[in-house]
Amino acid sequence: MLERYKRLVVIFLLLGVSHAWPTIAIAEATPDELQEKFNRKYQQYLGADSQMLLPFTAIEAQEWRRIQESRSLLKVYSEPGKYYNQKVYTFTLYRAGDTGEYYLNTKGGFWGMDELTYGPLTEKAFE
Repeated sequence: MLERYKRLVVIFLLLGVSHAWPTIAIAEATPDELQEKFNRKYQQYLGADSQMLLPFTAIEAQEWRRIQESRSLLKVYSEPGKYYNQKVYTFTLYRAGDTGEYYLNTKGGFWGMDELTYGPLTEKAFE
């Protein structure tokens, strides 16, 4: 009887560790880390003379509004004064609370009237 009890304890301990392990293994980057990774990886897109668009899937304005209304989006960071596509933009990164996907919204240009949104993105896009 004692041997069976020991086996059950070991099984429960292993189950507890197996549930905790994925959480430990996929720790999320902090907002500052994400911002630094993004700026470093995509620096060739963010120069004053660059005309290249970021290599992400663009979201139409109407679809972006629908996403904002239907999902819980958390602002990860906002960075004004970014050169992009030969204009100055504010880059704002959002994270969907339900899926962990990221969305990058860029606003700026002439009188702040240009807006481009990209997503969904994963953390791999920042590495």
